[in-house]
Amino acid sequence: MPSKRVEQHIAVFGESGSGKTVLLSSFFGSMKESGHLEDSRFTLIADKPAQGTQLLQRYYLMRDRAETPESNKYSSSSYPFSLRPKNKPAGK
Repeated sequence: MPSKRVEQHIAVFGESGSGKTVLLSSFFGSMKESGHLEDSRFTLIADKPAQGTQLLQRYYLMRDRAETPESNKYSSSSYPFSLRPKNKPAGK
């Protein structure tokens, strides 16, 4: 039986400087932290690797240096992601 593919689209709106990029970078970066990776039943993957790298760089800037990303005023971006289930040993 072929696997069923489910799509979900989420839009984030807000004024310039309201934290949309911070929200997305924080979500993506925290999903890549080792503690979450070990406990999670799925893996979050950026469908466009360059965007994933940018989000992680922004996340590390915030986490390690307490700096927010530069404003990307007047630009609109789409960030496609995939969730992939992990194979966990039985009983865990």
